[in-house]
Amino acid sequence: MSLNLSVEIAGMKMKNPVTTASGTFGSGMEYDQFVDISKLGAVTTKGVANIPWPGNPTPRIAETYGGMLNAIGLQNPGIDVFIERDIPYLKQRNATIIVNVCGKSMEDYVDVVEKLGDQPVDLLEINVSCPNVKEGGIAFGQDP
Repeated sequence: MSLNLSVEIAGMKMKNPVTTASGTFGSGMEYDQFVDISKLGAVTTKGVANIPWPGNPTPRIAETYGGMLNAIGLQNPGIDVFIERDIPYLKQRNATIIVNVCGKSMEDYVDVVEKLGDQPVDLLEINVSCPNVKEGGIAFGQDP
């Protein structure tokens, strides 16, 4: 007997409810030898911005008594490289794609979303914890 673990979220069908957490899995390339991403319900990508972000300077990770802390700073190659490199990689592996969109201003978010408009992605996740530089450094999620 085969179990049906499929789920639907916001109109997107997933073969099972297991997805990667944004920011922890890149676009899956780094884990190719460890995880068959075609078996996941979806891959939620690391944040993608309108331009490449270098991220925070090192050190970015600190060991603590209870684990570790990190502040990578949303390092990413930018939307153009993501479209050219990462989407084809994910599609080749038959992945359901959830793109985490990040930015420093509303215009940054709009730029990324518009560029993804004709791409074969399944869902967008808006990263509202990104720093909003235009508004004095507060996060979008703190000022509805």
